[in-house]
Amino acid sequence: MASPAFPSGQAVHLRGRIFRILWVFFRIFISYFSLSLASHFISRPTKTKWMEQLHCQNASLFFNTILSLKGLMIKVGQFMSARIDLLPGAYTQTLSRLQDEVPPAPFSEIRKKLIAELGAPPENLFLSFNEVPLASASLGQVHEAVLKTPEDGQSINVAIKIQYPDIETVVETDLRAIALVVRMLKKIFTHIQFDILFREFSRMVYRELNYITEAKNAERFHKQFEGDDRFVVPRVIWGLTTERVLTLTRVTGIKINRFDAMQRAGISLKEVARLLVESYMKQILVYRFFHGDPHPGNLFVQPKGNDPNGKLRLVFVDFGLMQEIDEKTDRGMRRMILAIINRDIPAISRALIELGFIVKGGRGQAAVGAPTAVGVPTAVGVPTRDIEPVVQFFMDRYRDISPRAFRQITIGDITDDLKTLFSVYPFLQVPNLFILAGRAVGMLNGLCSQLDQDVNIIELAQPYARKYSAQPGFMTEIFSKGKDFLRTFLSLPETLQSVLDLGQGSGIETHMHSESLERALTRIYKLAYRTIFGALAAAALIYIRLTPGFDFMTPTGQVVGVLLLFSIIALIGSLFK
Repeated sequence: MASPAFPSGQAVHLRGRIFRILWVFFRIFISYFSLSLASHFISRPTKTKWMEQLHCQNASLFFNTILSLKGLMIKVGQFMSARIDLLPGAYTQTLSRLQDEVPPAPFSEIRKKLIAELGAPPENLFLSFNEVPLASASLGQVHEAVLKTPEDGQSINVAIKIQYPDIETVVETDLRAIALVVRMLKKIFTHIQFDILFREFSRMVYRELNYITEAKNAERFHKQFEGDDRFVVPRVIWGLTTERVLTLTRVTGIKINRFDAMQRAGISLKEVARLLVESYMKQILVYRFFHGDPHPGNLFVQPKGNDPNGKLRLVFVDFGLMQEIDEKTDRGMRRMILAIINRDIPAISRALIELGFIVKGGRGQAAVGAPTAVGVPTAVGVPTRDIEPVVQFFMDRYRDISPRAFRQITIGDITDDLKTLFSVYPFLQVPNLFILAGRAVGMLNGLCSQLDQDVNIIELAQPYARKYSAQPGFMTEIFSKGKDFLRTFLSLPETLQSVLDLGQGSGIETHMHSESLERALTRIYKLAYRTIFGALAAAALIYIRLTPGFDFMTPTGQVVGVLLLFSIIALIGSLFK
């Protein structure tokens, strides 16, 4: 990572920042190391009590250090607060306060940044500007303002997100310090892939530094829910938006974790939980673009009285952490969800491989290309039957559990389960997309458990998951396969020519003459050619046969007719080759 150029005094300050970050991690490590040495001479109950005290003590130490350092360390704490799979409850509970307790920067600094970005002081741009921030975050803070009266005579309430001065330098400094900590953690906890977590975290932070990207995310997210008035997303004011300043229309509501206020407003907490889950089902399974940071500071609820149709409304803000799901991942996720609902263990195992949870060429006893059972899908030479017992274990343990029961499982239990998983399948990895998705799901689980202690997210999501994970229509599948067949078919001449050129040269050793090889490959070529177009013709005929009232004059009928005619002509032509 390149070292930023700063004045000598600032360099000393930043070196001190790195030292403080390393020092707090060192103090935490030494405290646990001392306990491990003393554990040989104390009883188990004493050790357990001492460990609990250390968790609370170190969590508070880390929390206070983060608040004093601010900057990227706040983002680190927020990221860690969602990792219930890695951290004790004392840490996640303490660090979760960072969502609400981030101290603001002095307005004098924010004002300078605003003028530098927008070219004018706030009093020249707005009818009013509140110097007290609405919210403070890790990279910037939000202020409320009212736009000068536009041509139609209506004023607009807006929320302006302004990035802290010199935050890029602070981010670079903190990432260097965290990289050193990650190196040490990898040596101690070899079963946890801290380097993958660090890379994803770094990518996520740099993406959040550009508010133009966030503005585009907000605009896309707004369009997704434009036709559904149960979800409220602010609009971007592009004329007052730059890479360091983001201006959105102001949206209001009751913060989603203010349960008493929601109940006083007549809002059903169970209805809120269900609406929240439905919104994420649509984001992930329909729009393939989801909000990756659903902490209480980014979610609000508007009572039914705010809507003319009497509908409860869910309000989203802060679009720095958004994630798009590509088509391949989407197909794999749909198969995975359907497999989980149907308790289809082999299908879950295949979906894990397809989604990239298995590291190709990873560290493990099974080598690439190792012999496997015929016909069994594998990854890096490991049959899916070797993965299935692990999948079955986690399905039995976690699928039907409610948040209330989940809270009774200790972090030690979860850690032991993860250690078992990594020991059985040591080259398992979590793809980058699912690190953010896992964080979002963890936050959703925490919110939903507070809104309704008996809610089960998986069961609540089941009807949506069944609907959206249904297999594509028959013709969609045919055309999808046909496209793959056609791509393969069109590449065959080039591929075969390459093999022939290699055989005639010195690239491969063979006991066949080039003429014999050419005849053999030509036969393969003809067979593939006929198989492709035979399959396409058969698919078209089956579709015509099974579709009631099929009509060649409709658009679909014309496409099927052309496909059938083209396939038949190609098949007849192949007989004379």
